[in-house]
Amino acid sequence: MKLDVNKSKLCFVSSRKNQRSLRIWHAFTLVELLVVVAIIAILAALGIPLIKSTIEKGNSTKCVNNLRQIGLAIVQYTADNDGYLPYSYSPTVPGGQDSFSGYNAALPQLLNVGVYSKAFPTANDYNKPTARHPFNCPSCKIASRTYTANEGVMGATFAIDRYPQRKLNALSDVSKLVLIADDNAGDSPTSAGADYFNETDYLPKIGVRHNGKANILFADFHIEAISKTNLIKRYENNTSYTLQNVFKQ
Repeated sequence: MKLDVNKSKLCFVSSRKNQRSLRIWHAFTLVELLVVVAIIAILAALGIPLIKSTIEKGNSTKCVNNLRQIGLAIVQYTADNDGYLPYSYSPTVPGGQDSFSGYNAALPQLLNVGVYSKAFPTANDYNKPTARHPFNCPSCKIASRTYTANEGVMGATFAIDRYPQRKLNALSDVSKLVLIADDNAGDSPTSAGADYFNETDYLPKIGVRHNGKANILFADFHIEAISKTNLIKRYENNTSYTLQNVFKQ
């Protein structure tokens, strides 16, 4: 059998030419590279806000779950304490002054995250902004214990404002009455959060960290996400909803 050398060389040369042709066809010019980079930058600019929004929706869902757990702890507390709600702030708890969300307070203990808990053996562990427990909103990265309570409803025992402890079954307009809400930590560089609010300062103390809305636990234990504008519409001219005088006589 004879090997056709000329044909073999021709095929080899043809193959080499095709390879060079392919390499030349796949090469990018500088202009084309710049166009590709620009397209990638545009897509990234469009995608990053979408990613952030998706992450925030997830954090808001976790926040709602936090409030749901806090609501269940409040119900358990009232069942164990003759119907009385836990104080929003009280100096009488073990360990000194503390709010409803403090390490020594009743609600964190009921949820097994406060003092004596295995998950948070010290107050420093509990009070870290990164600590994962129901009193830290995942959307706030700069502060811990990021919820605020209505002292006019839940009561407070300190010198500046004094509101008596209330019974849950003494409340009226419970579907409109705010119990616990996102505080204002992180809403601005100077917003450090607040443990409690009343009828005079609830608007600045309730934060709107969830895409311009606050997650709020009401006295009937439903949860809503409400913007600052709608808070003003609902309560500013109708402050009896957030005052202590909304209770049955």
